[in-house]
Amino acid sequence: MVATIASAGSPVKERLRSQTAIVWVLLLAAIPLSRLASENFPSWSLVDGTLVLSLFLVLVAFGQGLVILTGGIDLSLATVVTLGAYLTGRLVSDGMPLPVAILLTLLGCAVVGVVNGLLVGKAGFPAFIVTLATGSIVAALLLGVSRGAPAQQSPTQLSSWFGDSSILGISTPIWMLLVVCVLGWAIQHRSVLGRRAFAVGGSPTAAKLSGIPVIRTYVMTYAVAAIAYGLAGIALLGYSSGADLSIGNSWLLPSITAVVVGGSSIRGGAGSFIGTVGGAILITLLGTDISAAGLAEGWKQVLYGLIIIAALLGNRVFQSGRR
Repeated sequence: MVATIASAGSPVKERLRSQTAIVWVLLLAAIPLSRLASENFPSWSLVDGTLVLSLFLVLVAFGQGLVILTGGIDLSLATVVTLGAYLTGRLVSDGMPLPVAILLTLLGCAVVGVVNGLLVGKAGFPAFIVTLATGSIVAALLLGVSRGAPAQQSPTQLSSWFGDSSILGISTPIWMLLVVCVLGWAIQHRSVLGRRAFAVGGSPTAAKLSGIPVIRTYVMTYAVAAIAYGLAGIALLGYSSGADLSIGNSWLLPSITAVVVGGSSIRGGAGSFIGTVGGAILITLLGTDISAAGLAEGWKQVLYGLIIIAALLGNRVFQSGRR
């Protein structure tokens, strides 16, 4: 019964396939157009840089996409990304081995996700209110713990993975991106959690009547999402060679943009991780073009907003055409 509920109707599947294809076509079209912003594009160094930057957005978009599948939006994302980066750097600087620090950091991120899931699933509070509140609490705690201290330095081993490290001549972060894409697709589309998230997003009441543990699904979804945000924070720590309390601030809107432009329904119950990956890489490429063209960073926020509106309008037009 789970598979029946989780599999959307044929019109929804048709829209997902269509929008996913459109995203990847736009991405392919954007590559040669990037020469307008940089004459060096598409050189391998710029392609490499774009894919490395895509790793961070794909990670946060994967987590945000799971939450959106259930019909919510996770506004605690930015704070949990910061938690992942700052706590890892702090623990290692205090003498803890990097693997142990990463494990404890991800556990802390998961706790935030569990709290979000319980408040949304069991208490029935709106997701955006809950995650806004928990994000604010965690941000305040981080501010109190740091006491205005300078940014945490990235552990040497972590920085080396995002420096000159490569496997078979390809940067290590690109291999990480490939692993994240495979695991993200498997979790969203082939795991029990993914199928339950589709079902709960389609109709929590119908999911509960069919025997799906709705509360547990919310808890696990938000926990897995928070772990993904934490991993993104740890990766950003290695890439940027340090972490301050603003390191996660710029990732909330792009994460929602990547998920929506990739074909996911903002109301929940429908989504494509392949589309999300395409959307994340496209947004990263366009953001790189804006920077290469010497435009202000604020134009990226304008771009994200316009893309979300365009995706929502496209979805509305499609739905109207089906009637």
